[in-house]
Amino acid sequence: MNLVDQHPATEHIELTVPGRPEYVVVVRLAAAAIAGRMAFSFDDIEDLKVAVGEVCTAAILEGGPSVRITFEVATEALSVTVRHHAARPRRHAAEEELDKLLVRVLMDEVATDADGGERITRLVKRTTAT
Repeated sequence: MNLVDQHPATEHIELTVPGRPEYVVVVRLAAAAIAGRMAFSFDDIEDLKVAVGEVCTAAILEGGPSVRITFEVATEALSVTVRHHAARPRRHAAEEELDKLLVRVLMDEVATDADGGERITRLVKRTTAT
């Protein structure tokens, strides 16, 4: 059981953006603003912005007409779920693996699942070391 499951989220913030690259900055700024209200260091906030930006960019490159982002704010962690419907096949495997590696290095937990035609990526960043 992970930390987020032990401490249910106290706040949910949802954001839906068009599937266009110019909206990635909106999601990155939202992530930074939410994390800034928590006990994250400057470096952790920057890591979160990069990871969320990478996942949203990947969703847009797969042709999602829109991308839905849910932030779950808990006492000791921020969970970000990115959902989109992929209209195009996934990118080149080597490029995709490099992006996944970067996100895994920056976050404490990363999981990607599919639910029908919807692709779901969940990122978790903890405010404290466990």
